[in-house]
Amino acid sequence: IRVLCKIIDAQMLGQIDRYIRQAVVDRNALVSSSALISGNQMAVDPQKREIVRRWVNEVQEAVNSRSEMVQYHALSLLYTIKCHDRLAIG
Repeated sequence: IRVLCKIIDAQMLGQIDRYIRQAVVDRNALVSSSALISGNQMAVDPQKREIVRRWVNEVQEAVNSRSEMVQYHALSLLYTIKCHDRLAIG
């Protein structure tokens, strides 16, 4: 998952969006964490940012995970998403 975010373009991301969303809420903490890290790296790219922004519900579910590592990466991704959101409270 972490390698995919480096080589994927915005069009392909739209096609595999569902699978990455499933990985974000996966039971395995390592899978979830790597999907969140990938999302964080993709949120920096302006073309991919819009697609990553749609993951807010799944990322908020990951914040409630038992794993502290997953919680940390989910909070980091939420911050990155909200940082570029004009409607978010500043």
